[in-house]
Amino acid sequence: MKYKLIVSDFDDTIVDDSQVMSDAFRKAVADYRAKGGIFVFATGRMISAIIDYARDLGLKGELIGYQGAVIADIESGEFLRTTPIKKETALAIARFLEEQNLYYQIYDDDTFVVEKVTDYSLLYSRFTKKDMIVSGAPLTEYIIKKDLSPVKMLLVCEPSKVKEYMASLNREFGEEVLINTSKPFIIEIINKHVNKGQAVKNLAESLGIKREEVICIGDSQNDIPMIEYAGLGAVVANGSQEARAVADVIIPANVDDGVAYLINNYALKD
Repeated sequence: MKYKLIVSDFDDTIVDDSQVMSDAFRKAVADYRAKGGIFVFATGRMISAIIDYARDLGLKGELIGYQGAVIADIESGEFLRTTPIKKETALAIARFLEEQNLYYQIYDDDTFVVEKVTDYSLLYSRFTKKDMIVSGAPLTEYIIKKDLSPVKMLLVCEPSKVKEYMASLNREFGEEVLINTSKPFIIEIINKHVNKGQAVKNLAESLGIKREEVICIGDSQNDIPMIEYAGLGAVVANGSQEARAVADVIIPANVDDGVAYLINNYALKD
């Protein structure tokens, strides 16, 4: 088998807003795994918000969450590796965002934490199908009280403001954290030393799989590191301009079962 490992993003790559995995996708993954291939999710989601999908497919082994900041075991749910943002850095970023009166959330014990319930927090809760922790006070206070080093921070804003806010965050904190996007209205912040590409590299090496034997599939900026790492980097047609620019191949959109197409036409034909 030419490609022994396939790692795919989930949202806007495999599924659309319905978050339903299609029959064509399920069959393609099952056929690939039956031939001995390993299929893995790599997502920015909380582990709790993706693990049921992995289990539903019957996947085993590692699950890459929080853009690579957390690696979990699918069967047990145990966190195998965690790379958080340093508390001092998270606190400085939180103060910076609060000074500008921007909505943001942090993550604690695989749950997202907000200062108060807003349209943004309700949207995220519906999207992930997970409840939130409402601190009732600025998140700077929550970080101090819990002595928290969060694995991720997430900012939601108008799409027209994303580039501006990313630029200002990078000027202030770019030496300490990785700042990127997963959707047109979301900015995600994780530890500088992790990303999806590094997580895939670590996984492939632990499995004895060569770089050229890896396929990675995504749609957005936070997928670029793994797309660039892979022997075959693929981006769905609905992907961002930045992601499509680094792809080896552009596949059909998520709504047209692009991942199933890639598996059937590249991974299963060798």
